[in-house]
Amino acid sequence: MLKKELSKIARVLKALLAEHGVEAMRTTLTGMIPAVVIALTIGLDYAIPFVIGALNASMTDFPGYRQEKLQAAAWGIVSAVSTSLLIGFCLGNTLLLIPLIAFLGAFFTLFNALGPRIGMVGTTSLFLIAFVMGLKPAHVPQFAACVGAGTAWFYLINILHTSFDPLWELRKAIANGYRTTALLLRVKASCYDETVPLDQLYHRVAAISIKLADQQETVRHLLLRERRHLRREGTKAYSLWLRAYVLMDLYGMVTALDHDYEQIRERLAPIGALATVRQLVLLIADGMEMASHRKGALAVDFQQLEQRITAMLQQLQAQQDTQEGESSAMLAGAMANARTFLASMEQLRNGQGDELMEEFYAHSLDLSGFLPPLSSGLQDLVKHVRSYSPLFMFAIRMSVLFLLGGLLGELLSDMKYTYWILITIIVVARPSYLLTQQRNKERLLGTLGGVVLGLSIIFLFPNTYVLLVLISILLFSFLLFNKRYYMVSVFFITAMVIVALHLHDDTWTDVMRNRVLFTLLGCGLALLGWFLVPVRHKANLAPLALRAMQTQYTYFEAVKGYVASGVKGERYEIRLARKRAFLDLTKLSDAVLQSQREPGSDRQLLSRGSSLHIDLYRLHAMISGLWIQHNQDVLKGDHTELLEMNRTQRIQNFFDSLSNRLQ
Repeated sequence: MLKKELSKIARVLKALLAEHGVEAMRTTLTGMIPAVVIALTIGLDYAIPFVIGALNASMTDFPGYRQEKLQAAAWGIVSAVSTSLLIGFCLGNTLLLIPLIAFLGAFFTLFNALGPRIGMVGTTSLFLIAFVMGLKPAHVPQFAACVGAGTAWFYLINILHTSFDPLWELRKAIANGYRTTALLLRVKASCYDETVPLDQLYHRVAAISIKLADQQETVRHLLLRERRHLRREGTKAYSLWLRAYVLMDLYGMVTALDHDYEQIRERLAPIGALATVRQLVLLIADGMEMASHRKGALAVDFQQLEQRITAMLQQLQAQQDTQEGESSAMLAGAMANARTFLASMEQLRNGQGDELMEEFYAHSLDLSGFLPPLSSGLQDLVKHVRSYSPLFMFAIRMSVLFLLGGLLGELLSDMKYTYWILITIIVVARPSYLLTQQRNKERLLGTLGGVVLGLSIIFLFPNTYVLLVLISILLFSFLLFNKRYYMVSVFFITAMVIVALHLHDDTWTDVMRNRVLFTLLGCGLALLGWFLVPVRHKANLAPLALRAMQTQYTYFEAVKGYVASGVKGERYEIRLARKRAFLDLTKLSDAVLQSQREPGSDRQLLSRGSSLHIDLYRLHAMISGLWIQHNQDVLKGDHTELLEMNRTQRIQNFFDSLSNRLQ
């Protein structure tokens, strides 16, 4: 048991280092090296705001092309300098400061209407408000200039890195997509385990699918926004096009399913095939993990894995030969998915895609439908205000929380670090009750653990230079876990803050008391904020379900037309329809997951929404299965056309049943 847990931890750490290690190390060095130089040559008062600016800017580092990064740099620098000046000059006037931070709390939250990159600029600006209030700079222009310099410095390094290796973000995004697809396969493998409840697995699949949808959008964005630049890269870019194409293809394989898992368990368990299929799915997941590396499909370990998959296919083929009807079809579908995977890996080895991929690379197709929508600028922000959207209501909540947090800080102004109340509000408060509750728990547990770690470091390592090295290590660890495991990142950042403030001549007892007290107050206010200005996801369930149903039907119509015509092979229209159906399904998944824990929710309504979401997911899988199996000639013989017609009719009946439930 212990060996299994250690293996799981090692796998997580390996995935984290692969996904975030380079960024975390770059950010750590970008912030710490110049900060140390500035502290030694000019003074600590200059180094601290410089580091704040650099770390804030690092939070806005989303994958994108150079123009997007330059745009973020402009927004980031202007926001950092102006926020520092505004808050800094108002510090001595409480009557002006509190209304100002309440207004900025809403204003910067609305930046999320302009996309994730500019949205994060708004969030880091909120952090900067808290830092300025806490540090109370004696020379405001100097402080603002140093914050702006740190912000500009990070963006400069980031853009230089992109110029030096323009394809590194695309390589990383594709690799992340392969790893997440492998994770999805491992969860789906549990569906072939009769001891695991299916409802629990459906929710886990939905959560992973949301993440996978974001990753696929990132890949499309990076591939298609700078097509001219990719063309100049020649064979390097072509290999990335191929890897991305195979990744999207394999998603179809992962979701392809022609039967309910309840039926699969019922049919395959008695003939002893259930465990074999589960092992086959796990082997394919291992292969996806290997394929996340650029030369994974060429490795010796991968060739051995292919041999094991081939041997298992022969075993399943022997079992299929003894079966007929649905049991035979289920085994045929499982084997078809495995053969799709093997064929895709052969594509990667040969470095040649099919006709559609060649057209993609030659830019002979209009690919605008695959691109994520662009923000229309400040018009989007105004639209949210006029429509009283969930984002606008969340902005109002942040305004109220900043008002309450600021007033509470003034009441406790004789104590240090009251600005931690605002920082806790920023990181804990979320539009949904579920995420706010989850962040509260993670923040509290991470803070308590970080206090213990920080105090242990102070007592064990009294040497200043050793502590500086440990601060760098703690910062790297925080950045490594920040985007994936929030509680662990809080654990490291709390320890880093305690050690850093200890070096700043503050006693550890003051630091510990303030950190714990103001974290508790911030968490309490963040939870209270949901009840003061709630954002209820259940109100969106019906329109999101209807939209998901419509795009699923469009996907089905595209597949049905080609199946009826007998045409085989990949099609642009089907890929685009599948992409849109998948994205709308993940939006519904997110709303269902968030609404299930909202206080005062109609349990009957949520139960219907959850059931409908699961059925739509199964419907999506059945459509994908119909298309893939049609292409691969899984159904053979004189009765092939009849079987395909029966499957098509079954999907149509499923649609009719769901339509009646939505009315």
